[in-house]
Amino acid sequence: MQPNEIIEVLNRPISQEMLARDVTRLAYVAKDGTPRNVPIAFTWNGSHIVMCTTKNAPKLPWPPSRTGS
Repeated sequence: MQPNEIIEVLNRPISQEMLARDVTRLAYVAKDGTPRNVPIAFTWNGSHIVMCTTKNAPKLPWPPSRTGS
């Protein structure tokens, strides 16, 4: 997506409603191949969605980090 497309999506009423929440659901595939769907705290800092969890959470380090992408 281009930056202007991202801004357009984030400015939609449903996006604003979702970003105003403090908990969402994170779906991922665990290391053993089974699906997971867990609640996770998050915040919107104005440019990134930041998901918060404990350092020893079962969902870490899976999925792999996307840092730098």
